[in-house]
Amino acid sequence: MVSKPHGGKLIRRIAAPRTRERILSEQHEYPRVQIDHGRAIDLENIAHGVYSPLKGFLTREDFESVLDYMRLSDDTPWTIPIVLDVGEPTFEGGDAILLYYENPPIARMHVEDIYTYDKKEFAVKVFKTDDPNHLGVARVYSMGKYLVGGGIELLNELPNPFAKYTLRPVETRILFKERGWKTIVAFQTRNVPHLGHEYVQKAALTFVDGLFINPVLGRKKKGDYKDEVIIKAYYLIMKYCSNTTHHAIMRKTSTSSQT
Repeated sequence: MVSKPHGGKLIRRIAAPRTRERILSEQHEYPRVQIDHGRAIDLENIAHGVYSPLKGFLTREDFESVLDYMRLSDDTPWTIPIVLDVGEPTFEGGDAILLYYENPPIARMHVEDIYTYDKKEFAVKVFKTDDPNHLGVARVYSMGKYLVGGGIELLNELPNPFAKYTLRPVETRILFKERGWKTIVAFQTRNVPHLGHEYVQKAALTFVDGLFINPVLGRKKKGDYKDEVIIKAYYLIMKYCSNTTHHAIMRKTSTSSQT
């Protein structure tokens, strides 16, 4: 039996077709907020349940709880805040806004909370340093003055150069059921496999039904391998266990890539 999603429920926050059409036809009536690629990836991960049980960006209560206790306010373990930052907001709590990454709008957000925060506290509690040479700290220091919390509805998917390799959480559950896998080891990595990885994976396959290889792709730091190389390398290493291994990807978020 596949384990329960984190928090107990697999989240799906995708607008129904008719709702999407109506929102897009009325998009000029909503306040517009431009977001960067990292926040857009976060939106997709929320919408498809990768970040279950999150239904949107963190409100102040959840944000402060994550910083202080590494848990959401309902006591669900959570270590890195998933937040949306803005400069001076042109909207208020209770408004619905549209989030844009280029065009068209990627999501609608129902604003529950608009709040300020201490950037140094954010950086130190998450990254354990306030050194601006740390990529995560630098990102926090560059963020807007305010954070906006609230639920989202995905309207459009981002372009995905690795779409044929991408499995959403609901799809992985279907795959495991179809293959009859009852015990599964997941292996997550941000780089190409090496001999140590191969050893761990082969050892795992001696006592489980399947191995789920999940390389994290996206934003890089100096010296990292290119995404295409990571994917190709894993297809080569999968030849030794093609009947028991499946390969999927998860796109990296801008927050986790800076840890």
